[in-house]
Amino acid sequence: MAKPKDTSVCQLCIQNPLDESDAISWIRCDICRQWLHTICANIPTSQLGKIASYHCAECEADHGPSHLKRQLKRARVKIDYVALDQGEVFAVDKSEHPHVSTFLAFEPEADRSKKLSYIDIVSAEELTKHYVLSTELPKPVLVPNVDNGESGMELPCARENITVAYITEKTGNNEPVEVMDVLSQQSESPGWNLGQWRKYFYTDALDRDRIRNVISLEVSEVEDLGKSFLRPEMVRQMDLVDKVWCDSDGNNQKRPKVTVYCLMSVAGSYTDFHIDFSGTPVYYTVCLGTKTFLMYPPTEDNLLLFKLWCQEPQQNFMWFGDYSKRIRGKKMKPSNGFRVNLHKGDLFIIPSGWIHSVHTPKDAVIIGGNYLTLRDVPMHLKIYNIEKETRVPAKYRFPMFNKVLWLTSWYYFNHKDEFLADTGLNLGKQETTQYLDNQESNQYLVIPGVKQEYAIKTEHETIYPAQEINDDTKKLESTSDNDKRRMILESMIAHLKEHYETSKTKPVARKSIPFALIGKNIPEYLEKLENWAKEYQTI
Repeated sequence: MAKPKDTSVCQLCIQNPLDESDAISWIRCDICRQWLHTICANIPTSQLGKIASYHCAECEADHGPSHLKRQLKRARVKIDYVALDQGEVFAVDKSEHPHVSTFLAFEPEADRSKKLSYIDIVSAEELTKHYVLSTELPKPVLVPNVDNGESGMELPCARENITVAYITEKTGNNEPVEVMDVLSQQSESPGWNLGQWRKYFYTDALDRDRIRNVISLEVSEVEDLGKSFLRPEMVRQMDLVDKVWCDSDGNNQKRPKVTVYCLMSVAGSYTDFHIDFSGTPVYYTVCLGTKTFLMYPPTEDNLLLFKLWCQEPQQNFMWFGDYSKRIRGKKMKPSNGFRVNLHKGDLFIIPSGWIHSVHTPKDAVIIGGNYLTLRDVPMHLKIYNIEKETRVPAKYRFPMFNKVLWLTSWYYFNHKDEFLADTGLNLGKQETTQYLDNQESNQYLVIPGVKQEYAIKTEHETIYPAQEINDDTKKLESTSDNDKRRMILESMIAHLKEHYETSKTKPVARKSIPFALIGKNIPEYLEKLENWAKEYQTI
């Protein structure tokens, strides 16, 4: 006589039982009363709540398929009761950020097949330091379908193997990770670790209680991940910190860790409009899934509107693309925006200072990073000052930014030939789209097919007085190469002077000054820099 089956033991994995230490769901057949692991029975977690009476595979032959609960014809919206409890009615639907529908409807969109001029599409071989210095990157750059090793970029393993599971394995389950709640655009509290994040990421989309996003996991020191990853060669050659960093004063200050991030986003994730800290350029390669960017160029008016928008008490409720203020007597809205879609294998370069928001159509894993460049110092300082005025918390700013600038000034003062090479302004520019500075037409980045937006006078508006135009970026477009070099130096010197004054009363600021290199007579050192800048004065 055959021994009866133990109905309390899953018969589907009896030869190779699952590890019972893991959290495992069970389901019992309502016919034979046999208990089975849901994973062994191939029942998604999202389907469990829909089953009224379960029939196992053996019983299904005689008794028919499992019975499902009666479903309402009208879909039930997930309500964000946290937001409602706080008196907000803006974010009631937990399944989508309120701005996503507007984001997805935005036009125009960069069409890579037609090579429209919203972005530059180049081959892996074309993405070089010479290309950046000769074009001055007036637009974002897309390198489609980059194979491992192309553009000098080396992935830690095959692209398809760079998953949340791989990242967690290499970094560690207990590694703290900042998780952003998409609806509130705030960090989760209490904090998460990677083990929790991995479990959440692999949860069926229908079972996720909220949409969450990881955009700030820095992994440059992680074995078989950041340590085995080589950034694109152009990025390594342009990176200012790579060139100038040293801990000359023995303060045990390690270089800023911003070079390699793993970004992990579930479908539906959305990051509202922002500028990367200190206006750093960004490299960004898609390992899994898809991403969509909505981008605005860093023109004078766009940056002013962005600053004012950041200072609005109800900023979270306001779509930046529709935000308007009176500037120089005219009603202005952000202009020359466009969307661009990224796919697995793409390498994307965001130039310094670009305003952008990001949507995730499909679960995505990205490797990316930030870097400062010498040629972008005026824009870096412009964005740094916007961050100060809008009170961006220190944790979201470029680490040790002031020390990097002091070191930059010292390095190039002692390597003036490299200053000429790294500004690269005499390479003979390719024909590129330019920023125009005209108070009458008020045009910015000129993109064919994109209309210049909104110069409409209306009543009952807050009027912002005409401001003196002090846009180093646009001045750089219209003056000689020597003037451009001088202006890079002058903007940096002006910032260092201000920082030196701050250091007289704030010890933290004083710690950023590399006295062992430049000496204790800071005014004398700054005077040397000023005399150097005058060498580039146009006669």
